[in-house]
Amino acid sequence: MGPLQFGVERFTIPDVLDVRAEQFGDRVMMSIAGTPVTFAQMRDRSRAAANLLTDNGVTRGDTVALFTATCPEWVYFWLGAARVGAVTAAVNVANKDDFLAHALRLARAKVVVTDAERSARLDEVLDRVETVKTVLVVDDSLSDALRRAPGTPPDVDPAGPDELAALFFTSGTTGPSKAVATTWHYLFSAAAGVAAAWELDAGDVVWSAMPLFHLSAAPSVLVPLLLGSTTVLSAAFRPSAVWDEIRACGAAGFAGAGAMVSMLWNQPPDLRDAQLPLRFISAAPISADMYGAIEQRYDVKVVTMYGMTEAFPLAYKAVSEPGVPGTSGQANPAFDVRIVDGDGKPLPVGSVGEIACKPKSANSMSLGYVDSTATDTALVVTPHPEWFRTGDLGSLDDDANLTFVDRAKDSLRRRGENVSSVEVETTVMRHPAVAEAAAVAVPSDLGEDDILVVVTLVPGAQIDYAELLDFCSARMPYFCVPRYLEVVDEIPKNIIGRVRKDVLRTRGLGEDAWDREDHGYVLSR
Repeated sequence: MGPLQFGVERFTIPDVLDVRAEQFGDRVMMSIAGTPVTFAQMRDRSRAAANLLTDNGVTRGDTVALFTATCPEWVYFWLGAARVGAVTAAVNVANKDDFLAHALRLARAKVVVTDAERSARLDEVLDRVETVKTVLVVDDSLSDALRRAPGTPPDVDPAGPDELAALFFTSGTTGPSKAVATTWHYLFSAAAGVAAAWELDAGDVVWSAMPLFHLSAAPSVLVPLLLGSTTVLSAAFRPSAVWDEIRACGAAGFAGAGAMVSMLWNQPPDLRDAQLPLRFISAAPISADMYGAIEQRYDVKVVTMYGMTEAFPLAYKAVSEPGVPGTSGQANPAFDVRIVDGDGKPLPVGSVGEIACKPKSANSMSLGYVDSTATDTALVVTPHPEWFRTGDLGSLDDDANLTFVDRAKDSLRRRGENVSSVEVETTVMRHPAVAEAAAVAVPSDLGEDDILVVVTLVPGAQIDYAELLDFCSARMPYFCVPRYLEVVDEIPKNIIGRVRKDVLRTRGLGEDAWDREDHGYVLSR
């Protein structure tokens, strides 16, 4: 089997992994939190995990919740569950209390694989989750159990390509998180789209610190199966250590979130920056004014993508394509992508509206959401509508290049003008004293929104608020210039570095927020 010899719609985990184990047995498939795992070892350990699950009463359609930090066992049980037709639920490692109980109840979890750090949190909610029968803790005893379990294929049929395979959870910033139901067909399709954009060869290495509970599990784990390549998955994202880790493994690619790239950019320049082994940096969003500078500083090509757990990727720009800075690339040919107004009607080319998509074939996007109101013991999935509306604002140009503008819920409406929080933040972060910035709406006495921008400063820097407003006023329309500014020690983020704007909106103005109107600052138009 070559990289993409037959369509991903036929792929099952045993079919692909077992063939690759025969082809590339001693090649490292993944290095996970410092533990190298070859293709043959992944085959054998996923089989052992599958047999261990059946020993614990897991049958076809049961849910196995994965609630661990990045570790090899997460992958063993993810792939092992597929071998017995079970469903996995990728639970955010930061979850606790009601958030954790909600995820486990929604998933109808029967078995939970956790680690020592999270087992106490799990114990606190188990009396609220009636479906959980078994807890497996990643420790020496579980390692021994995996070693003792047979490394032969379990005597059951694996999950088919079009069956429910895995649940991934939305961030839940506008309400309780939703469980997105995915098939192996969709997960392999997403991985194939990413592999095409990265233009990898067999034997290439990609470095990432994206968590496995994110949909990034698809490219992290499945791209090596498609291509015979290697993923190095770091246990944590430590900006000061990333480039040394990449040099050590000879990675051809870096895969992360846009916020991670910003943190790397803010590291002190190093004469070795342009001597990294990287061919590409894959992340989004990357602002137009940073795009070329990143490519020049690190001597790489920027690969941008746009998508979400429900549909990924909807647009991408490949390594060899010139791309249009500021865009996410061209629409994925597996989808129809359009920009719509509030009523769902298509808007003309160049207009900003909500991004909507429709898959061109079955299972090229997720199945839908798990029904949280269903009382059945089995999972019930509510399908997506024909045209899925993403909740993101964007535009398409004449060449089908997609530009992400903002999350609809994060966009601002001020004095009758629509304001992109992303554009405001990008401008503010161009100030030499600013390390990070986040713009959110706060209530205005005049109706609509006023704009609060919270910033962190580069080490040793100080800032004059009026001077920062002068900087903004010279670079953005007057109606985009924030009314309130505030310096904070840390901007709240989720585990992949995405700003928690829901937290900032709930928090509102801090005691040290600087109000330009109270200080008599007058905007020029």
